[in-house]
Amino acid sequence: MKLSKLFFACAITLVAQGVNAAAGDTATATANWQGVVPGVIQSDSFLITGENGALVTPIGQLMRAQDGTIVAPNIQLEARDNTGTAVAPVVGDLVSNTTRDDGAGGTEARSIEWTVADVAFYANGTPVTGIDWSVRNDGTQLATVTSTGVTQVAVHKGDILLLNAVSTSNASAIDAYTGQDAALSVTVVASEL
Repeated sequence: MKLSKLFFACAITLVAQGVNAAAGDTATATANWQGVVPGVIQSDSFLITGENGALVTPIGQLMRAQDGTIVAPNIQLEARDNTGTAVAPVVGDLVSNTTRDDGAGGTEARSIEWTVADVAFYANGTPVTGIDWSVRNDGTQLATVTSTGVTQVAVHKGDILLLNAVSTSNASAIDAYTGQDAALSVTVVASEL
């Protein structure tokens, strides 16, 4: 008996809710995700690894220097021969230690050139604009980054990139983000020459 009263109460509730519904009503919601999924898009001929061929995307620690700049210390990236496929990569030797078919029945040396494609800075998960950056290979400037985008200053030729960055904006621009969780994302492109 109690069970049938419970079902009856539920049925009345459902019917009452249906009275307010009208055909053609719609509702809209937008879901947002934010951030960058770190990773590497491999090629069939070579792949980018971490130090000593580690198949992981290295993560570094952001620091604040005494002069107020944000410093991203070296992260080592390596261009390595892919003895597998782009889908199932197998880490081989550094690219310059390998050869490729020259198309004339012989082989030729391989080499890599690195460029900077994009830089993004986040504070508490929100993209931040207005902070300029210098992206470097072990201290040698590769690119400058401003609100207008990336300006390639130089390329790095070689298997190993010691990627680092430093903010070039005055400290007051950075002070607004003191104490917040921060992330710096630098996208590089390695091209076989």
